[in-house]
Amino acid sequence: MNIDLHGHFVPDTMFEYVRKHGDKIGKELVTKDGQDYVFHRSGNMCVKITRGYYDYDAKMADMGKMGIDKSVLSISPLYLNYEVKKEYALETCMIANDWVAERVCTYPESFGGMAAVPMQDADMALKELERAHTELGLHALCIAPMILDKMLDEEEFFPIYEYCANNGILIYMHPNFPDPEVLTSFSKYYTVNLIALMTQTCVALTRLIFGGVLEKYPALKVLASHAGGHFPYQLGRLIHGYEVREEPKINGARSPEKYLKNVYFDTITHWTPALQFLVDAFGADQVVIGTDYPYDMGDFRPFQNVDALRISQSDREKICHKNAELLGF
Repeated sequence: MNIDLHGHFVPDTMFEYVRKHGDKIGKELVTKDGQDYVFHRSGNMCVKITRGYYDYDAKMADMGKMGIDKSVLSISPLYLNYEVKKEYALETCMIANDWVAERVCTYPESFGGMAAVPMQDADMALKELERAHTELGLHALCIAPMILDKMLDEEEFFPIYEYCANNGILIYMHPNFPDPEVLTSFSKYYTVNLIALMTQTCVALTRLIFGGVLEKYPALKVLASHAGGHFPYQLGRLIHGYEVREEPKINGARSPEKYLKNVYFDTITHWTPALQFLVDAFGADQVVIGTDYPYDMGDFRPFQNVDALRISQSDREKICHKNAELLGF
């Protein structure tokens, strides 16, 4: 059993919603040369609609090519919709949660699912999380590392963390494209995705640590996509900063290495030496398979990359499926 914890979906019902109500969420269906796209105004980008987002046969065929037996599906981050009115974001989150829960119920051996919630309103988000957990059976939550201009150590989000910690709900962090006007330094060469999004994950993990979130909720489990962004490779600097400065201690946090068992990383590094470092530094217990399917920045040869590592068979099994199973998948 090989389990992918970083695979995406967009329901076919979501595309129908965009067709009818796209103005509500800043999206528009467009067709060019016979191919359908969704234009996302917030990111000023067109994204091709492919069957891999929603079609069972297409997903299963591609999973077979990658060697994936089970894919844990999270909504494409472009549909988290934090930038729109909370009522409309709730509508699209419910569409996503209902769709993925139905797939998990119908094909439990092939799919797991993660909930999405309208994080721009923490109270509304918690209510939808409770529904997705208790009524739909979803026990993971996908959020972005930044909620518009708010960071994850804001106290308004603490009830969500408490619910997740008390109910064994994994928090999965996946970057989301910010307003391009904010990131003029990354306007060329696709570096918004190549660099800026990876920085989001590092900032978010640092905030969860220094903000006292992981100290307050020691049972909380967090999965950081794209091998943790820049976080694993600057951990020493964070530890040193904690030792020599008072600012990281103001919320009662301990040194960052005390929380490493709370954090999991997927395998998406695109470079064997980086993945080897990740496993050596954090342990095979904290690493899981990720593909980022169906996006072009994904890793569609995850097991070849794991097989290239200098690790034991036992550690390989942890990364490929046992850690995911321990997380409830």
